[in-house]
Amino acid sequence: MKKRMDKAYNSPRRIPKIDSVLASLVSSNPELSKLTTIMNIMNAWKETVGEKLAEVTKIVKYENSILFVKVTSSVWRNEFFHIEDEIKTRLRAKLGKIKITKIIFV
Repeated sequence: MKKRMDKAYNSPRRIPKIDSVLASLVSSNPELSKLTTIMNIMNAWKETVGEKLAEVTKIVKYENSILFVKVTSSVWRNEFFHIEDEIKTRLRAKLGKIKITKIIFV
């Protein structure tokens, strides 16, 4: 049997990296882009406020550069209200492109 010497047949195919596949998928779908933004904010929130404070909060939504955070009690809401500026500054440093102009604690 004669061997085939076709270069296209013998050359290995390049498989794209998962990062590039995910990036193109997210950029083509606006809903996935919003989800990615929320996930980045949630991760930065946990790192910024710490584990204990993250347990008493839940990020509800992010809309028009405003972050809505649900707090378990009015006492915690009052405490977070006093440190809102510090949290915003730290979040901006971690998130880069994602803007947060205000945090509303509900």
